[in-house]
Amino acid sequence: MDRGFFTTDYTIDGQEVDSDAFERELTNVPEAISKWNTGNTMRYISWGAAFGGGFLLGYGIAEGSGYQAPESYKMKVLAGGVIIVAALIVEHIGNCKKDDAVDIYNQKIGTITSNNSFSMGIIPTEQGGIALAFNF
Repeated sequence: MDRGFFTTDYTIDGQEVDSDAFERELTNVPEAISKWNTGNTMRYISWGAAFGGGFLLGYGIAEGSGYQAPESYKMKVLAGGVIIVAALIVEHIGNCKKDDAVDIYNQKIGTITSNNSFSMGIIPTEQGGIALAFNF
């Protein structure tokens, strides 16, 4: 997983995949998908809180810009700012949980594949066809 500023790129075995395929692959390790889902939930909650905090901040600024502004606008601006900061912290924690999920997946898959003594795959043949290959 390569997290950019606006987008995140997902790769499995060196091949870039979409987020849905990446999540389906994580379901092979229950502990990893659990952390992934927790991270997603935290991020979604933070987005809602940031939206609410931004609305409160904007409303407080707009209310305080008038000639006879009430004193309550300061509390709205302060509360909106605090909510936005808290939402950013929750988003960061959610991202860390998602990173942990990828680390857990990589560790578990590494131990699963190294202990396997049998593998099966489809390979091309010299005659231009395909064959089912078994490795013991």
